[in-house]
Amino acid sequence: MSTPHPDNLQGLMSRLRGLGVRLRADGDRLALDAPKGAIDPDLLALIRRHKEDLLRTVARAGEVRATGPGIPAAEPAEWYPLSAAQQRLYFTALLDPEVTTYNILDVFRIDGSADPDRLERTLRSMVERHEGFRTAFDLRGEDPVMRVLPEAGFRLERLHEPEFTPERSGEFVRPFDLTEAPLLRAWLVEVRADLHYLVTDKHHLVFDGGSRAVFSRDFVRAYLGEEAPPLALGYKDYAVWQADGDDPALGRMGAYWDGVFADRADDPATVARAHPELWGTPPRRAHLDLGASTVEAVRRLCREGGSSVPMFLQAVWHTVLHGYSGQREIVIGHPVDVRTGAGLEGQIGLFVNTVPILSRPRPGLPFMQYAQEIRDRIIAGLDNGQFPYDRIVDRASTRRNVNEDPLVDAFFNVAHADVAGAGPWERTGLREVPGDPRAALPELPCLACRFDITLSVIEMPQTIRLALECVTSLMDEETVRGLTDALGEVVERVLADPGVTLGELVGAHWPADRASEG
Repeated sequence: MSTPHPDNLQGLMSRLRGLGVRLRADGDRLALDAPKGAIDPDLLALIRRHKEDLLRTVARAGEVRATGPGIPAAEPAEWYPLSAAQQRLYFTALLDPEVTTYNILDVFRIDGSADPDRLERTLRSMVERHEGFRTAFDLRGEDPVMRVLPEAGFRLERLHEPEFTPERSGEFVRPFDLTEAPLLRAWLVEVRADLHYLVTDKHHLVFDGGSRAVFSRDFVRAYLGEEAPPLALGYKDYAVWQADGDDPALGRMGAYWDGVFADRADDPATVARAHPELWGTPPRRAHLDLGASTVEAVRRLCREGGSSVPMFLQAVWHTVLHGYSGQREIVIGHPVDVRTGAGLEGQIGLFVNTVPILSRPRPGLPFMQYAQEIRDRIIAGLDNGQFPYDRIVDRASTRRNVNEDPLVDAFFNVAHADVAGAGPWERTGLREVPGDPRAALPELPCLACRFDITLSVIEMPQTIRLALECVTSLMDEETVRGLTDALGEVVERVLADPGVTLGELVGAHWPADRASEG
């Protein structure tokens, strides 16, 4: 029986976030960006019923609004604090300044002639509009700080490389000097007179996955000479607001996370070990494609259970990790874009946060009930997702050093394969090359691992790819392949018998000393 959708604005917004649905105002129209199959007829009817309220809510969080409750413009200063996410990444980058783990590469194809001067002017306007690209990072004593420069020189490098292909784009990547802006580089590569590639490289300290949509929209506007709405704030304002930490909303979120981990089991096996000596090393990768019939069956099961496909697949990931580790608690990092609901949708920057999704698998628990528990954890985690992950770690455990992360080493990510390669770039004559150096798609090179092990769910036109990526030195190829196969096996067994229990699912991998625990 399907779980009814909440018939109130707050509950509806929470459900839409949990399903991965993003709302935006397009004039007087309410536009939806949703994973395939996420919106069923009942949910669509509720969206239409609450359309005006949803439209007003989204419009109030627009580009020119001062980002919402408790996020004012920061007082002018020479230096500003880093956000919590930036601090963690900055110190990680300092461990090995020569590693390019946190370079974000994008490649665009231009069929026909290219206008290098126009492209350079457009990219320069992006540096002027978004202060993150004009930001330099340094230490003042032991504290990392950022300095926003009024301007930063940008130059488009122009090359003639007849043998260039997108697969070779990684050859352009080199470490950024974080003390120097801009933290954006670009190359225009001429293969021949009628074929060019634009390669852009950004540092993750000032750019995340959610920044891509903003970058593409603002780039297209600038390239075509269209006026863009002014940005009321910059990333520094968000970082200062977060560092102050006196917003009542943050206090409520902190209390939620205190409750989540208040009774965490004292199991030494659940302590996740960090491996700084391996950060930036090449990954070991494997993937499994779920066929069209399997995907449709999963979507049907999710509709009946009031969940989304990504939530269902995260429950599968929890189950497989439990089966291989035997741990009584599984904690998986789930990325959340904190722009949403905070009026920051027009900003480029590091707005991704990690919410730790905790589950407690028990052998006698039916999988679908377990999946509902995880669904509820994800929705609640997203509702409290602006609370910095590092503070959750600090409050959840007294253990805190670079060699030991007491919450997560496994991650879960959702991506959408842009196989057509056009999208918003179409109006400029650019076509985005499918794939991402950080995802498990084959078109572009994967440069390095960021986490010990990550499962990416990549929605493709007819299939869903379950792409596993892990640090090569931590697992052999057989183990990685076994984990990938186990994901598919769990999916097939649940589809065959939705009442199957966790104990029945992971029996082959259940450690003997935990087989009797319930």
